[in-house]
Amino acid sequence: MSAPRVAQLNESDWRVFANLRLRALADTLGTDDPQYRQEMSFTAAQWRRRLRVHAQFAAAIDDHLVGLVGAQRESVESVYLYSLWVAPSARGHDLAAALLTAAVHWARAQRARMVTLRVNEDNAAARAVYERLGFGVAEANGKTAGHANEITMSLSVG
Repeated sequence: MSAPRVAQLNESDWRVFANLRLRALADTLGTDDPQYRQEMSFTAAQWRRRLRVHAQFAAAIDDHLVGLVGAQRESVESVYLYSLWVAPSARGHDLAAALLTAAVHWARAQRARMVTLRVNEDNAAARAVYERLGFGVAEANGKTAGHANEITMSLSVG
């Protein structure tokens, strides 16, 4: 197995992105989920737009795409990371950390001062990765408004 590679996708990668995103949704939510069905019907223009307005990072091992994370500007000073996914067959190889590190580097290049994300409070494995990279719980009560089972974590990058 070769070392994992992480790269930012661009608009010309829309087919690759669409395939990877749909794999991630099918794995995490199932093909009957409304989010999966909605994105399954996206046009090429919609996939390109997502790549244009949000940074998307993909991880590959031996030329097989096995991970994805998105990043978007929330404000001049803040970047939000979302939809981190690693294929079940590739878990346990620290790909989540590699993807997150690429997204955090991008946030620094954007001159953001803070990177935030949300995670299910019971997802100990994900929380351990985030904490190892320096993320901490951002809110005193640990809950995110409107997301009862999630906590917000943040990392100062500026």
